[in-house]
Amino acid sequence: MSTFYKWHKRISIFSIIFFLMFCITGLLLLFRNELNAWSLGQPSHSTSTMTMSPYSSSIFDAADAGAALVKQQYPSKDILNISPTMNRSNLLRYRIIDSSATSAPPARMGMGGEYTLYNPNSNTLVESHRVTPAHPWVRSALHTIHELHTRLALGKFGIYLVTILSMICFLSILSGIFLYGPFSSAYKRSTQTSNRLQISALHREFSMIASVWGIVLSLTGVWIGGFFIANDYYTKNVASIATQELANHTSEILSPSEAIQRILSTYPNRQLISMDYPSKFNNYHYAFYLGSQNDEDPAMFLGQPVYANLYTDSTLDQYVTKEIPWYFTGMKTMINLHIHNHNSMALKILWAIWDIIVIIGMVLGIILTIMKRYHIPMKTTSIKSTLSPTHIWRVPTISSVLIACGLIIPMWPNSMTETIGAICLLIPLILFIYSLYQHYTRIRETL
Repeated sequence: MSTFYKWHKRISIFSIIFFLMFCITGLLLLFRNELNAWSLGQPSHSTSTMTMSPYSSSIFDAADAGAALVKQQYPSKDILNISPTMNRSNLLRYRIIDSSATSAPPARMGMGGEYTLYNPNSNTLVESHRVTPAHPWVRSALHTIHELHTRLALGKFGIYLVTILSMICFLSILSGIFLYGPFSSAYKRSTQTSNRLQISALHREFSMIASVWGIVLSLTGVWIGGFFIANDYYTKNVASIATQELANHTSEILSPSEAIQRILSTYPNRQLISMDYPSKFNNYHYAFYLGSQNDEDPAMFLGQPVYANLYTDSTLDQYVTKEIPWYFTGMKTMINLHIHNHNSMALKILWAIWDIIVIIGMVLGIILTIMKRYHIPMKTTSIKSTLSPTHIWRVPTISSVLIACGLIIPMWPNSMTETIGAICLLIPLILFIYSLYQHYTRIRETL
């Protein structure tokens, strides 16, 4: 057991600063939509999921009208991409760039770069994204926080580091679970108590009650990192194959509706997520991103890339792609479990509370380590050993099952599942507070 404890201590000391940073940045990112709305000076913000609604597919019917209006409004710019707007599937997003530009900013599908939004219902361009923020520092801070949380602000290399660190955090939690039983039993049988022993007990209880929470988030963090690493390799592999097979020809630029009709007739039972125009930045090839038909999985926004040369004579069309690897399905589930299962404000607040409980557990662990490292003297008090060591797993076990349900059930978002999920997260919180009160009431009675 002493060897196991030493390994837990070493792993925790190495990972705790990073784990603490992940929890704090994650806590702030929970309310990213609300903070973004506040930065724009908006009094309220309705939370919505990043889903691909059935309307998103039909909205491409308005692509021609939107493209014509964009070219009329911005005659000196070229269109690089057309895609539905995330969270606002009634709008089309046109990524644009100066015709004289020699390089394009980092962007993928509809994300990144300069853009304008088109509303088919009113046949107008929406410029709400150009509104001067009331608090511009908020958006800048949120961007930095997101970079730290997802890649330690180290670019692509940071994704590898975050993946490894998430695994180390997972191992730290797992080793702590194995130590909880023996240490808790010993503490309950003890005839003495002290500040350090009580801090140690609090560290165990706070960490154990949220252990499933920490395991799910750290383990899904590993899978998410693995997903983006694998997806990056996959998309580069498809792009490399396309470069070789399409290198001898360039595509004609068709109307958006004609290009979309071609890709959907070639790949039936699929839905279009995004379309890149042929340009000097992609060697004058089309790039389409396809998802499964009627698939509302938010992670499908990554899409299956299909590169194409299209011509007025459709018999000359060329297509290059590679099927999405089978294991991406499980990885996307992990993304949704980590990100897309807390859409209501009630769930966000409960997530924040459980995140704070994890943070408190880590801070208590840091305090305990400092007290042991610098041999801070402690006053020992004798107590009567009347605390039963039995049932030490009862509250953690019940709480773990409920927390797991609270994380999984809202993955299928509607008012009922979100309510059930919130109840599942609230009950163990009440149990935990009551168990702490009961524990320290008994401690006072035995002094």
